[in-house]
Amino acid sequence: MDDPDKRAPGDAAKDASFEARLAAARAKQGLDRPENAGRQAGSPWGLGLRAGLEVASALVVGVGLGLAADWWAGTRPLFLVAGLFLGGAAGVTNVYRLMLGRRR
Repeated sequence: MDDPDKRAPGDAAKDASFEARLAAARAKQGLDRPENAGRQAGSPWGLGLRAGLEVASALVVGVGLGLAADWWAGTRPLFLVAGLFLGGAAGVTNVYRLMLGRRR
């Protein structure tokens, strides 16, 4: 990477110019306002759809892995049931994490 001691004299001006342009762009978009800090954009429908997809996808993966483990081990419902419970727990955990971010 670049050594800060060996930079050209004009590089500091370029860095300051970039920082100034970045600050101006953030202010223009309203990203530096305190009411927007930590808030995620999205509608309630989008949030509900995402939460449902989180649970459903975790269940599908858990059941799929359970079926694969049952096929590999030669057992039938053992790993399927374990995968169902683990997938459900993973889905609920994902939704919990999603809601923690929305709480602020």
